[in-house]
Amino acid sequence: MKIGIEIDWQRRRFDVNRTRVELADRLGYDMVFCAEAHGSDALTPLGYVLAATERIGVGTRIAQNTSRSAPALAMAFQTLRHMAGPDREIIAGLGNSNPAMTEGWHGRPWTSPYWRMRDYAAIMRKAFRGEPVEHDGRAISIPYREPDGQPTYPAMQPLLETDPDIPIMFGGGTELMTTNAAEVADGLMPNGSWSPGMMKVYRPMLEKGFAKRATPMTVEDFPIWAHVDVLVTDDVKAAMGQFKEYTAQYVAWGGGKGGLYTHMAWRGYGDAADRIIELYLDGRVAAAEAAVPDEYIDECWLIGPLPRILERWRSRWIDDGCNLIVRTDNWPSAKPADDSVYEPLLRALRT
Repeated sequence: MKIGIEIDWQRRRFDVNRTRVELADRLGYDMVFCAEAHGSDALTPLGYVLAATERIGVGTRIAQNTSRSAPALAMAFQTLRHMAGPDREIIAGLGNSNPAMTEGWHGRPWTSPYWRMRDYAAIMRKAFRGEPVEHDGRAISIPYREPDGQPTYPAMQPLLETDPDIPIMFGGGTELMTTNAAEVADGLMPNGSWSPGMMKVYRPMLEKGFAKRATPMTVEDFPIWAHVDVLVTDDVKAAMGQFKEYTAQYVAWGGGKGGLYTHMAWRGYGDAADRIIELYLDGRVAAAEAAVPDEYIDECWLIGPLPRILERWRSRWIDDGCNLIVRTDNWPSAKPADDSVYEPLLRALRT
């Protein structure tokens, strides 16, 4: 099992907490991840991390596949590989974003996320291998073709010396995308939909995808990277409020499709999720937040005094089937936290 941290990307003013990054590198954490929405991007901070550290790996969890072309993202990861040197791990985590972000922010049409992920990964792999990037896909085709079907220019290949072994992982929170990842990707990044005990839900989906691969694959050989939010506090009940706010917002935002709604349903809280959507869309936001069960929050977040957190970390999260990204202040309503929790969590993991 590997462990990482995440750069805080959900803020109005962006900065990299260099002290935390250097601490994670020094302690022996494996990875630093960064994501993006419609604020800071996921890639620029990773170059900073490589310059500020000595051994830790970097990755996106996730980069949006609607925000830039597949060759552009492939170039970015190959640039990071040259900056990192040959020994650091690089992970290309991809996600579909959503229709509102794709059309309202990027000004691009929303196409089938299933086929777009497959085309995107196939194109990136060709670029990673240093091949001419020519692809005639269901969602993406390169090179551009005129209406008569003829390309204006021939396909091109990378100028850089490339690394074909950078893994491409899919973000996803639905059965379809999970199975898709198991079939064509190198790993999975559950979209807010992992917590202890979820492997029994994911295993059949993953095995369904593995069965379509040309080469055999097992769950044990398929990396999964999930995140866990950690909040040190003496008042567990009061601290649940900010996670209820987050849950209600994203369950309602998904409108019953994917993400936290699916996760709640998979964990047996489907009725509560339906009620949250009903209340939220009716404008009764406080009531929607109150409808999030305490039990759900306590199962899916690590909240409380440090001894309580460490006990649950050891007994529930460690070796539960995935690698973990520890977040202590990277959710919308979080206050900046100190770094005292990172060493105890790593010590508990390694002993």
